[in-house]
Amino acid sequence: MKNKIKFLFIAATVMLFVVAFNEARAYTSPNVVVNYTGTGLVPGQYFYVPIKLTGTLMGSVQWVFSYNRDVMTYISETHNFVSGGIVTISNFFQYPSSTGPWYLKVSYGYTGGSTGQSLTDATVVTLKFQYKGGTTTFDFANKAATTGNTGAQYSFVKANPYTQIDIHTTYVAGSATGSSGATVYSSAAGGAFKDSTIWRLNPDGSGQGFVPTGSVNAFITAGTVTSDDTNRVNNLTIYPLGKLTLNASRSLKVKGNLLIQSDATGSGSFVDLTSAGGLTVTGTTTVQRYQTGNWDGLWPPTTITWHYVSPPVGYAISYVYYQSLMNSYDEPSATWTPITSGSQYLTKGVGYSTATQTNGVITWTGGNLNTGNITVGGLPNSDASDAMGFNLIGNPYPCALHWDATISKANIDATAYLWNGTTYVPHLTTDPTPYDIPAEQGFFVHVTTGQSAGTIVFVNANRTHSSNTYVKSTTSQYLDLTVDGNNMEDMTSIRFNADATTGFDPEFDAYKLYGVAGCPQIYSLSSPALSVNTLPDYTTQTIIPIGFKVGVNETYTITASGMGTFPSGTDLYLEDILLGKNQNLMANPVYQFTASTTNPVHRFNLHFSPLTGVANNTAGNLKIYSSENNVFVNVPMELHGEIIVYDLLGKEVKRQSIESNTLNKVSLNTQLGYYLVKVLGDKTTVSGKVFIQ
Repeated sequence: MKNKIKFLFIAATVMLFVVAFNEARAYTSPNVVVNYTGTGLVPGQYFYVPIKLTGTLMGSVQWVFSYNRDVMTYISETHNFVSGGIVTISNFFQYPSSTGPWYLKVSYGYTGGSTGQSLTDATVVTLKFQYKGGTTTFDFANKAATTGNTGAQYSFVKANPYTQIDIHTTYVAGSATGSSGATVYSSAAGGAFKDSTIWRLNPDGSGQGFVPTGSVNAFITAGTVTSDDTNRVNNLTIYPLGKLTLNASRSLKVKGNLLIQSDATGSGSFVDLTSAGGLTVTGTTTVQRYQTGNWDGLWPPTTITWHYVSPPVGYAISYVYYQSLMNSYDEPSATWTPITSGSQYLTKGVGYSTATQTNGVITWTGGNLNTGNITVGGLPNSDASDAMGFNLIGNPYPCALHWDATISKANIDATAYLWNGTTYVPHLTTDPTPYDIPAEQGFFVHVTTGQSAGTIVFVNANRTHSSNTYVKSTTSQYLDLTVDGNNMEDMTSIRFNADATTGFDPEFDAYKLYGVAGCPQIYSLSSPALSVNTLPDYTTQTIIPIGFKVGVNETYTITASGMGTFPSGTDLYLEDILLGKNQNLMANPVYQFTASTTNPVHRFNLHFSPLTGVANNTAGNLKIYSSENNVFVNVPMELHGEIIVYDLLGKEVKRQSIESNTLNKVSLNTQLGYYLVKVLGDKTTVSGKVFIQ
């Protein structure tokens, strides 16, 4: 029968036998029906084998089919949901030896409880085959009986027998209907992949679902679903708020396509914790990235927003940013190189700057998801200085990257510099609460000064799910100053760590990278300028110069945070040198002022006045100290009188009135040496000795 499959069903071989209480009982042979709705099978067409069950089941039943694989090919199965039932399909195998016919085993089991499962003509699974040409016998396997059974080896139930099994084959000419399989959705709370209670039949969370198998499409909707076993699905989709974790030493096989979605609410996340990658995808892998854009299509542009990205898949090409801008960064020349070809392959672990014309979804395709160890080596510092050595790399994974001390790096500073659209935000691996770098995010790192090259290695153990919020730890002492104005903001951080030095520490400090011209810039005014400045300790005399630049004449606001990490009673003052004002940040953390492009860069000083200090310079709550040619007197109370400065011969050098409830500054134009400071108030008199430089 050319171009047709010959179906020969032998009734005697499909009789179902049951072992119960050591007594073998035979039941009615299955009713086998072959239905044709076409004139015959043509090579390449599909046909289906639905399996229907009627009866009460408490246990499991299995079927084994044999056929010639040169004539027909098994494609997939569709699990037609029956509450509490699980279907598995075994791999192909030969029996009794490698020269024997091929077999396909189908298993159905009930795990819903001790009361059993009542079925009435319920289709539990539909097998899909493709005809290749020729003829074959498509038969149940009549194999040797196992001990205690008088029937076929793979045709039995453990208890409560079926009264009937209907197996029929239906061909629909030229149709592949049903090949996509059933569909389930994870619940918003997430949970274990193998837990049937987390799966739903409908996207709105209604309808009790079942554990996905190789014929079932699965959608991870929200929460975190954890795969701690060997699992299979047909098509797998992770919604923008969905998270899927594959635990170590486990595997997940996607027989169809994998899609990780993204929109304005967020991006789906996949964390593979296996050492080398436990995910396999037979079909296409697609990762979306939602990106805002306002490029006007002109060059030079009048409006543009840059995003730093890194490809999450292998063999990604630049065409994904068609009709957009894309650049690579060249460290030796410290310049951007435009990517003008749509066919340029993008390197995993490397960052690129991009700009689109509108808000929308970028679709990454090309290869499998990046996974396992990814080495980004040969990162240069072309003159081994702190001014050079900045390299744009990226998070290569479709999930967040935990930027902490476990990151494997050589000759690379601890800081990741992330562009937020207007300026660079530093995050250190030594931060008390490490930052989770978002999926596919590009960022700068610096090759340590004095080194010519550096290397960083990303591993699956660095992967995590994250909402990407940055929370400071309250266990270490730090002070953050955030300035906002012109609808933009910048931040600098002063931190204290006993392991730090007063110089640049690659593990604790971060260079200042400047943002766009209109963005206010605030930083520690040191050499080099620092966005994160970590010092070993502070005293009454600790004064940190703060640099401040603006590109627009505007009103600005500095907001301090982190004051709660210092001991109660500590005074932290922000000195506005230009206006001659001092503000106690402990009492009022918000300071508003106007600034212009012509103001001096050294606009502010930050004063740390702890509870302890120089004993002979402190009386009551008043503290006296100096910095360079300035005397400072902290008066945290209502006090009227004068501050008088004398040289050691008793000659008066300067006198000025006391300002209550603030830090008083007395500027001197005198020679280097020690001076005596007297605070003559209406309530108290205090004196102290200071050194003027």
